Amino acid sequence: MKPLAQSRPDNPIDDGPMFKMKELVEATGISKATILYYINEGLLPKPVKTNTNVAFYPSSFVEKLEFIKQLQSRNRLSLAQIKVIIKEKEKGREVTPLIELNDVVFGQKEDNTLNREQFCKNTGLSKKRVADALRLKLLNPKNKRQFDSEDVAVGRILKRILDLGLSFEELEYYPRLARQIVEQETSIRRKVIKDKSFNEMLALTMEMTGIARSFRGYVIDRIFQERVGKQKLNGEGSD
Repeated sequence: MKPLAQSRPDNPIDDGPMFKMKELVEATGISKATILYYINEGLLPKPVKTNTNVAFYPSSFVEKLEFIKQLQSRNRLSLAQIKVIIKEKEKGREVTPLIELNDVVFGQKEDNTLNREQFCKNTGLSKKRVADALRLKLLNPKNKRQFDSEDVAVGRILKRILDLGLSFEELEYYPRLARQIVEQETSIRRKVIKDKSFNEMLALTMEMTGIARSFRGYVIDRIFQERVGKQKLNGEGSD
């Protein structure tokens, strides 16, 4: 990199040098368009402009861009999630627990996701059926335009349900009751984390997420088993 010109403005953020855009691109390997996009989205502060066409960027941009790149590639976070983490970091908070919480709640983002056309091909569902399932929240992908392996598995189940002569509307109780369960879980979480520190809140949220996932499956399965057992005792479903 060429020596930095002495006429550059003072760094308003740290004691490091100021970079021109070209130098920032060379130092990070991130394109100019991407850097400008991050600035427009509020992930990075505005540059220092010396005139209409000349802007300089604090050296701390290099570290911040590397941090964003890591969160996208290693932790598979969206820009909206990254923005929240950056804001917390700027407040002086330790963000590692927040990153871990995201992994616990949302899981790891998959590389091999499918668009809607590919999803239809892999599940046997028509585009109309997919639209119906999305409307009823029987399908609820993390990214509305991409489907991961979990979505594909559910899509194949939905196809089988149609083959059995059932309609998606007959399954609407799943998302309806799930919303009620989640609302109750959220209410309990608010009660537990009340007056707790930021890090305590994150740790408790991660713990309660695991508890809720285990408990949901246990309660529903045991109620189902109880119901099937009663049917057998009463002779229901027999020829």
